[in-house]
Amino acid sequence: CFGSLIPAGVFTYFGCGRNTTPIHWDAHDNLLLCVCGTKRLWLYPPSDSRYLYPCNDFSRSACLPFAAFPDLTAELREKFALVESARPAEVVLAAGDILYLPSGWWHCVEGSDERNMILNWWFELHPEKKAIAFGARPAESRTQAAPAA
Repeated sequence: CFGSLIPAGVFTYFGCGRNTTPIHWDAHDNLLLCVCGTKRLWLYPPSDSRYLYPCNDFSRSACLPFAAFPDLTAELREKFALVESARPAEVVLAAGDILYLPSGWWHCVEGSDERNMILNWWFELHPEKKAIAFGARPAESRTQAAPAA
């Protein structure tokens, strides 16, 4: 189910004091292992893209991370009205927990107050996933076209 490990895609993230990432998606499949502390994630399926106001290279969201729509100011609720339709799933990883995060899933990450650490591995898309993502059928299911008469 995984493609090749990306050697330059092995990371260690250290943090404390509720370090937080913006909402974004990665172009590679990810495995995240929580080594110490906790990490809280909000995960959004790719179908929520239309509600997350993609910006820059379209892999980042203009929306605030971990901000529930009712908690936004009136000005932000007006500016980001579509975000109310997004449906994030919350996941909390503790030491020893591992999460598979598929390519294209939007997410934001918040560390615990105390010291926290994750190991992260990025993988190329498996060839069958890549074929499906780009509109082709996997090689095993393709049929040979009959020659034209």
